[in-house]
Amino acid sequence: MTRFTFFSAVGVVCALLLAGCAGQQPPEGGPADTEAPEIVSVYPAPNAVGFRDNRVAFEFSEYVDRRSVEDAVFISPFVSDVEYQWSGRELELLFPSALRGNTTYVITIGTDVKDVHNGNRMADAYTLAFSTGAVIDRGTIAGRVVDAKPEGVMVFAYRLDSLDADTLNPSTLKPDYINQTGRGGTYALSHLAWGTYRLFAVRDEYRDLLYNPEVDAAGTLTRDIVLTAADTLRDGCNFTIALEDTSAPRLLTADARTARTLVLTFNEQLDTTRIAPGRFSIVDTLTLRALGVTHVFLPDPARSLSVALRTAVQEKDAGYRVHVDGVFDLAAHPVSALARSVSFRGSGTPDTAAPRLVVSTVRDTSVRVRIDDTFRFDFSDALSPAINGALTFRLGDSVSVPFTLRRTSSAGVMLQPVKPLEIRSRYALRLRMDSVISLSGRGWKDSVTVFRYGTVDPDNFGSIDGVVTADAFADTSSVVAEAVNTTGKQEKSVRTVMRKDRTFSFPMLDEGMYALRVFSDHNRNGALDAGRVYPYRASEPFLIGRDTIKVRARWPVEGAILR
Repeated sequence: MTRFTFFSAVGVVCALLLAGCAGQQPPEGGPADTEAPEIVSVYPAPNAVGFRDNRVAFEFSEYVDRRSVEDAVFISPFVSDVEYQWSGRELELLFPSALRGNTTYVITIGTDVKDVHNGNRMADAYTLAFSTGAVIDRGTIAGRVVDAKPEGVMVFAYRLDSLDADTLNPSTLKPDYINQTGRGGTYALSHLAWGTYRLFAVRDEYRDLLYNPEVDAAGTLTRDIVLTAADTLRDGCNFTIALEDTSAPRLLTADARTARTLVLTFNEQLDTTRIAPGRFSIVDTLTLRALGVTHVFLPDPARSLSVALRTAVQEKDAGYRVHVDGVFDLAAHPVSALARSVSFRGSGTPDTAAPRLVVSTVRDTSVRVRIDDTFRFDFSDALSPAINGALTFRLGDSVSVPFTLRRTSSAGVMLQPVKPLEIRSRYALRLRMDSVISLSGRGWKDSVTVFRYGTVDPDNFGSIDGVVTADAFADTSSVVAEAVNTTGKQEKSVRTVMRKDRTFSFPMLDEGMYALRVFSDHNRNGALDAGRVYPYRASEPFLIGRDTIKVRARWPVEGAILR
């Protein structure tokens, strides 16, 4: 009797005994079942060679939901028409025809497996490898998926030696090897043949082992992976994943609010760094004369769905058509060619409204302003150039504080103190709204808004200083370093730019536990690009610190290293 047959017999006896008891539920009043199911026995033995049988078998540590197991079984290379046979806690996979000769097979049971008592999932994927030949492949690629919910993500691996990398499309071609992330998003693809591999991380919502755009969040590695007899293990192959935006933005409406203000609304947020007056053109549909666009600003800076254009004087009720060219969404898609122009009627309403303050990064009575903070103000209309006299900055109520004022847009300014502010001090920032004049010459009368606040003591904060040693970040021109405070329910991050010597510094951090990461922002969009599945685009290089760092007030953390 084989070992597995013996286990089967014991399982049958146990099942008969359990049938006369009170079912498989834990005793009433007892502790809840929190144990994750595990695989305790397999056939054949791991890494067996010369395999000639037509079945493999797995025994679980407890009763499991059979459907969840069958949906979580992945075989590489692919075997069709596999039959599943159950006996208690044991599963047999029966192959309808002989397996390929001299081939390493890898059977992975993913982390979607659940027990029947409490729905506990397997903590880590299980991999069984065996060979029908005399040797077994030994290549391994390992890493993790960095995401808010990293467990259960599928990792697809395609061997490029027999594929055209330029036409590889995971939406239509199933992978050669598969694994599923476990606790913390870790994965390991083992027993791979030597060769070149392209990997994708896919949250496979349909469980069809294919990538479904705009359904499955996905990501790529920074490069393809090469395994050789001299280099059998590639670790640290990490992913981030994101839901790909494959649709182009569309211009929805054009609303002439006044005779010189036109507001355009789009169906999704735009990349505001590419918005300029030259991207918009307006013509009179009857005379074909152009209506000039002089300024562009955001009427709602918190959401970039709308763009306001300052135009030449419109003729009331005249027909106009506005055209958009060279405007993109946050995924770098240009406005759709089918929805980049729209008609509107000119307005005869004069510009009589004074500009309103719509966004301010400082509030009255704020008490946690840092000594090196800047202050941003955005208004509801394009402003005249002479705005400097609208702001005064004082220590207390008397000592003037020198500052510079920079225009961030036609309707926004940024205030930067010339020197760091004094610690534990009270400041007053006055905004004279009667000096905030729109391009139409409108302003408020005798209106002053005062922001009073205090600065914090740097001794109440901690700091992290470190260095990045990875060669991928030798060019520091676009590298961003980020410290993420993971202590509270909502993570808070602080960013800085890496110096030319690859060092970074976070000088004023709240107390807490911090995770560090750096990434090369090649496309300058301020976010880590997870890459594109098809057409293929590699992920932007990034590094994640292996451990979190505890930050305490007045205790600088020095020598943090990201390798």
